[in-house]
Amino acid sequence: MNGFKGVSIVTGAVTETSSLQGTIDYILANCEKSDIAQIIIGYPDRATPECLGTIKQIEAETEGVEVITFLQKREKLGFLTEAFDKANGSHVITVDSDMALDLSLIPVMIENAKKEPETIFSASRWLGGNKFYGYNKFRKLLNSCAQKFLSVLYASDLTDFTIPYQIIPTHILQSIEFEETNFPIFLEMVLKPLRLGYKFKELPTDCYSRKEGKSSNSFAQIPQYLRTALHVRFMSKEDILKK
Repeated sequence: MNGFKGVSIVTGAVTETSSLQGTIDYILANCEKSDIAQIIIGYPDRATPECLGTIKQIEAETEGVEVITFLQKREKLGFLTEAFDKANGSHVITVDSDMALDLSLIPVMIENAKKEPETIFSASRWLGGNKFYGYNKFRKLLNSCAQKFLSVLYASDLTDFTIPYQIIPTHILQSIEFEETNFPIFLEMVLKPLRLGYKFKELPTDCYSRKEGKSSNSFAQIPQYLRTALHVRFMSKEDILKK
């Protein structure tokens, strides 16, 4: 069993500036620097000059923590797999740079990972009261139905399969063949470790509307989510792992 030896914080940015800076500032102010192995920021070639300026500022001004920035080669959210390969912490946390997630959960995740380093601690918007702020009511209903469907399909008691917010041992992420390059990759990050038999525990979190930029996630993604859910459910474990 591997112990906790620091977490690699993974995020990406395209148009974000103040929210990206605020996310990094919060992490550095509220986590022990000795617990942060590195901060990894990926960006595409279409990133705005303002966003690139913020990334360079973070890289230049962050002290006591390694910052890695890179121009992604894989399209869209495929940059995550590139970031996972660069991670040298024992654990990884993926964080949105738009401040739509409850950042106060990060130090909580880290403390839990220290106690149970081989457990995946995943956030849930459906524990401890439905804490959705600025969230479309129909979208919330659809999300609830999706969680129930996935719970039945995977015979799991997880309550939130689709939130991209977890602390997970790096060796798990680096062993998995991720196929998606769009939003369903977040589903893969839960479903593939689940299929491989890894232990999950959920932590309640709040959900907010993004503070900056425009989301590319839309109702058009629903068929892709469904395809991914069914595909992973009937994959063999051997096919989930990298060859």
